[in-house]
Amino acid sequence: RASRRAGTYEVLTELCSRYAASPAFRVCVGHATTVFLLRPDDIGAVLSSTRFATKSSLYSALEPLIGSGLAILAGEDYRRHRKAVTPSLHLDVLKEFAPVFYKHGQVLADSLAARDGSVLDVVSLCGDCANAAICETVMTTDVADDDLGRQGFLAAIPEANKHFMFRLSRPWFLGEWAFKLSGRYAAYLDTKRALDDFTERIIREKKSRLVAASTGTPPCAAPSTTRPPGGRLAFLDHVLCSAEGAALGDDELAAEVKTLVAIASGSSMDTLSLFLQTIAIRQDIQEAIWKEVTDVVGEDASRALSAADLQRLQYTERVFKEVLRFYSVVPLFARRSPEDVRLPSGVLVPRGCHVALWLPHVHRCAEHFQDPDEFDPDRFLPERARGRHPYAFLAFSAGPRSCVGQRYALHFLKAVAAALVLRLRFAVPAGGPSRPQDVPLLLNLTTCVRGGAKVLVRVRPPRPPPPGLPPRPTTPREGQGVH
Repeated sequence: RASRRAGTYEVLTELCSRYAASPAFRVCVGHATTVFLLRPDDIGAVLSSTRFATKSSLYSALEPLIGSGLAILAGEDYRRHRKAVTPSLHLDVLKEFAPVFYKHGQVLADSLAARDGSVLDVVSLCGDCANAAICETVMTTDVADDDLGRQGFLAAIPEANKHFMFRLSRPWFLGEWAFKLSGRYAAYLDTKRALDDFTERIIREKKSRLVAASTGTPPCAAPSTTRPPGGRLAFLDHVLCSAEGAALGDDELAAEVKTLVAIASGSSMDTLSLFLQTIAIRQDIQEAIWKEVTDVVGEDASRALSAADLQRLQYTERVFKEVLRFYSVVPLFARRSPEDVRLPSGVLVPRGCHVALWLPHVHRCAEHFQDPDEFDPDRFLPERARGRHPYAFLAFSAGPRSCVGQRYALHFLKAVAAALVLRLRFAVPAGGPSRPQDVPLLLNLTTCVRGGAKVLVRVRPPRPPPPGLPPRPTTPREGQGVH
């Protein structure tokens, strides 16, 4: 029996361990039954099947806030939206985002360097970095940082996640009529208004610009008239410039923008903070990342970072994949069974029940990961990953509903990591965890560090020049915050 004080994370992990010898177990809450799957073959049968393409009704609390986007849609609407969205996250598009990601990583590095020698909880700072970068690359590149609508939108993103978790952890508030009676409903409406107003304004402005520039040809046939002053298009611009995207209504466009922002925001914040917590513990990994970054871009933090540079940061990418495996940042997937389905293990999934995957269990399976409780980025080397079950690592889901933003996420994370390790060192403060296994975890919408990700931040001193060479001049950015 789990401790009365155990949280959802501990309870689900304990249940998966208790029933690990079985292919599945079920949890009943009221009239709702959820079947948790434990075997990759069964998981693959669910994630690869169009019969399980409908998300669990547990996600319904998201819909009033972010609309009916890819996180919620099913069937033909889902396929139509995915066809409109996916090309706008192609590698050719992401090339334009690399400098933006790096710029926001440098802003985060500035903020941390100004607190040189301090012990900081980096979660909110990582969140600010992620939100600003996501807003600029997904929505618009030509809105000032002090724009009130933008500020309200950024402030509303974490609040939206809190409202969703509040309702998800209290099933009696999943119904809209009951939630209206709660003390949080007024704040919920304020959050919804901030998300809606800014999104609708940006869509309206971009459509007006495209109409003004259009001469009967596809809107992006005249890029000089549709591109913002900086010359860079955001995700929304690319969607509007495609025939499939242009066919989406304003509500559909708004839903996709808010879906991408909301999902990317929390997962990026917690992945970054868990990454910093981990490299503070594992100094060997931190220095290996620094060596890779300096080998690729040199030690000049003011140098521009390109998408080609990011492609070369293979060790850094393996570290982030291991962060996503080890901590299972997005820990829970759920679908709804439309009919009685017999899975490969023989488990019968009854019609109408929820089917769930608890990734902290899936990702720690010794059958598919050697020494699964050890933090080892090299388990993602091609030669070691070869032959691994395709449904053993599900950080970005899999099958027809896999995450469309996987490359976007990895580009963002690697760019910010490069900006940080070039200028800063991270260490564990006194009394902090000595191993990644000791980091206490908490389930919100994503997995985060219980009590905050606290690290000691130091400005990285410049490396002494080789004998016979003059000292390398310090760039203005490197000097900021050093006392």
